[in-house]
Amino acid sequence: MRYFALLLLPALLLAQTQSPLTEYQGRSIARTMHWEGASWLIRHKRDQEEATLLMREQLKIKPGMTVCDMGSGNGYHTLPMAEAVGKEGKVYAVEVQPEMIEMLRQRAEGKGLTNIVSILGEMDDPKLPLASCDMILLVDVYHEFSHPESMLAGMKKALKPEGVIVMVEFRAEDDTVPIKPEHKMTKAQINKEYLSNGFELVREFDGLPWQHMMFFGAKKSGA
Repeated sequence: MRYFALLLLPALLLAQTQSPLTEYQGRSIARTMHWEGASWLIRHKRDQEEATLLMREQLKIKPGMTVCDMGSGNGYHTLPMAEAVGKEGKVYAVEVQPEMIEMLRQRAEGKGLTNIVSILGEMDDPKLPLASCDMILLVDVYHEFSHPESMLAGMKKALKPEGVIVMVEFRAEDDTVPIKPEHKMTKAQINKEYLSNGFELVREFDGLPWQHMMFFGAKKSGA
């Protein structure tokens, strides 16, 4: 395709190796949002409700970076990230639903963006190239992972030495956030899961109206 690359791996390699979990480290795992609800992702009020422009400013994306939008959906964050990294940069857009990938492809073509590589991942494997990413962004998606340990391991391998995973999740500590409980996480829970899987917290931003924003890097050897 002219504007949109799609990275697919042989079907034999796509087989899941573990049974999906329904809970992990004391929390219930939410069901994955179905592609038929994709219009909610690009609703007009989203920036007003979530301060998405402010969130992306905190990513501090620079031209030439290689970044990933994990669980990219129909591209609400993918497209502006692609614009931010510029023609010399690259955005990997990982999705497990082909329908979402097609929606993203159409939106990317409409903007003439040529630097997005869409990856049809698996529930237990993001299928990202090794040591490829300066940053992996997860916006309201990690809590849906049915194979969190496998996904964290795959993302860790995909990070460059100084790369970070950015977790954005609705705050479970705040009952006023109008999201179902299974789609929220506390800071304590996020830290517990990431630290136990070989990551360390390197930065936080607490200025979003509804969500936590936490930056994790791979824990250094001997740290």
